[in-house]
Amino acid sequence: MTTPDPAERAGSAAIPDLATLLDQMTGRAPEPPPTPAVDKPPDDGAPTAPMFSDVDSFMRHYLAPVVERRVTQGAANGVNWCPWWWKHPEAISRLYALWRAWETLRVADPDTGMSIWWRDHFDNHFAVLTGEYGPFSKCAPDRGHVDTTPLPVEPAPAEVLAQLPDFEVRGRG
Repeated sequence: MTTPDPAERAGSAAIPDLATLLDQMTGRAPEPPPTPAVDKPPDDGAPTAPMFSDVDSFMRHYLAPVVERRVTQGAANGVNWCPWWWKHPEAISRLYALWRAWETLRVADPDTGMSIWWRDHFDNHFAVLTGEYGPFSKCAPDRGHVDTTPLPVEPAPAEVLAQLPDFEVRGRG
C-alpha cells in the first residue's frame, strides 16, 4: 500500500493552478495577477471634473436620452413635459439639483451611487416636475411652452422674521 502524496491528501487547495505549473516548468517568474479595473477616482485630494459641463449638457446628453416616459398634457395617462424646461424656474432649480447630485454620487459612490440617485433624487423630482399640478402641466411638446405664474406672496412682517434664529435686520425689498 502506498502513502498518498501530501498534495493529494490536502485536496485541490494544495494543487497549483495551470499558470503556476507552466511558470515552474519553463523557469519563468510568475506574473502578478492583474489588478481589477475599478471606476473610482484617484485619492489624490484633487476634485474630480464633472462629466457634464452644465445642467443643459446633462439634460441633452444624459437625462433626455435615458428617461423613457409617455409624454402627454394635463391629467391624461403619461407625464407632462416641456422641451423648454429652462423657462420654468422650478424646473431649473430641480434639474440643476439633479445634475449636481448625479455628479457627486457617481464619484462618491461608484458602486451604488446611481441607484441611490434614481431612487432618492430623480424619482422624486421628476414626479413633481411632470405631475398633474407640476410646472410642466400646461406645456406639451406639440403645443409648446406655457408661461408659468409664480405663487402669490406678500412680504413677511419683521416681527415674524425676528422669531427665527437666523434673522438679521436688513434692508427690505
